[in-house]
Amino acid sequence: MSRRRLAVPMWPAMSPLAVPFGAEVLAQVVATFGRRRTRLVGLAANLLLAVGWIAWSQWHPSRPEVFAAAHVGVLVVVWMMADVVNTNQLGADGEEVHALLDAGHGVARILAVRNLALATVIVPVALGVTLVAQLLATRAPDLGRASLADVGAVFCWLGVGSVLSVLLPYRPLPWRARLALPRTWVRWSICVGAPWIAVLGLEPALRVADRAVGAWGGGGPLGVGVLCWLLGLAAAGVLARRRARILRHRLRMTE
Repeated sequence: MSRRRLAVPMWPAMSPLAVPFGAEVLAQVVATFGRRRTRLVGLAANLLLAVGWIAWSQWHPSRPEVFAAAHVGVLVVVWMMADVVNTNQLGADGEEVHALLDAGHGVARILAVRNLALATVIVPVALGVTLVAQLLATRAPDLGRASLADVGAVFCWLGVGSVLSVLLPYRPLPWRARLALPRTWVRWSICVGAPWIAVLGLEPALRVADRAVGAWGGGGPLGVGVLCWLLGLAAAGVLARRRARILRHRLRMTE
């Protein structure tokens, strides 16, 4: 009797929804250091501006006792993240995000993946700045508490960036292409300026929060930051569902 050869089915192609969350974050981190290096250049430029401003406004070589390192890392975080790298996380990869939406991904999940990938870049920088400030300062707070405040600030601004990413997505254009499309200038200016408007608008609230968490111990700023992040993701998800048609249109159009 001849044997019949049984066909062994191939492993089915994995659905985008079946990809583990951690694998998605890792893929975004790899993409950040690979095909998205221009974003790293933007973050580096903001970092230099932040360090330059702090050095000019707070560091006095003849009076080193004036320099206090309490919030240097947080200040650097705010400067670095008040940028479209944080507030345009959807529009910067419009076609890719559109494909993920078609595959069934929710906006909150897409943003959470991109938030965590961005955090892997910014958190080490903020901690490094805080460490250097600790070495220079004569009035330095506890390093652990300052580091937790840095991480909390990163996640707080990721929450803000998630909301703005849904409200003001736009597809970046090379400068020559942007100059050739005057009709895009007004909205583009609003999208680019929105992060700094958010900084100015939220500054009083951040001061109140800073005083409030002082009584909560070292983990207070981190807890508040993570809470702001989760609330930002939830708000972004609600806004995306209400503005689904507009959002998809913005992700596809050149403006």
